[in-house]
Amino acid sequence: MGIILYDKPKIELVGYDLFVDGNRHLRATRTLRDMRKALARYSEDKGNQEAYFMYRNVYRSGDIRFDITVIPPEPFGEECAKTHGHCHPGSEDGPGYPEVYQVLSGSALFILQKKNRNGSVNVSLVNAEKGDAVLLPPGYGHVTVNRGDDVLVLSNIVYDRFEAIYNDYASNQGAAYYYMKGGEITQNSNYIVEKNERLKAKEFNARYGFSCDDLLLELQREPGKFAFLVKPGLLQKKR
Repeated sequence: MGIILYDKPKIELVGYDLFVDGNRHLRATRTLRDMRKALARYSEDKGNQEAYFMYRNVYRSGDIRFDITVIPPEPFGEECAKTHGHCHPGSEDGPGYPEVYQVLSGSALFILQKKNRNGSVNVSLVNAEKGDAVLLPPGYGHVTVNRGDDVLVLSNIVYDRFEAIYNDYASNQGAAYYYMKGGEITQNSNYIVEKNERLKAKEFNARYGFSCDDLLLELQREPGKFAFLVKPGLLQKKR
């Protein structure tokens, strides 16, 4: 018996298989070998460990894609399980494309980082629990960490007409910080961190006047609310 994430369409997670209206959905798997350049430490004997699973195009509204990501709690050595990390390219408006995530199950830490002109980064560590949505603004790269003991299930919506950029994370051995077992946060020496902060999802979202209770339902009922995913210039920082 699985976990029913949504009723319409019926989205059910059975183990690490996702079913949409009863049909098994295509799954992409990242292994530790795939992520070796973005880890605090990599051991080849763990290379086949499945790090996380992605299910893309579970639902779509025009050019906005709804995905599911599942991150098991098994750590990567001393580092907590996480995604590889990536950035988004600039848009026709100029700013990079944003993205929105929501925690469907588990506890997450979003490591958001933005480059400064001098090469340093500003980092926001955003805690998110079940039900929390997190806006990833233009110009921010991001990694998502499973900081709990249970499987982390995430949904996200994003514009479907660009390719994510993984090179920054591969060339710098991951994000600016690593989240280790026991909750310790250690800095990646490949970065100079100019500013850092730790806050809750709603606090971070409020800077852009953004809120969301149910990502899929609101995309279905009010797709115009997410027009900023296609035209990032519509998203303005409030404070």
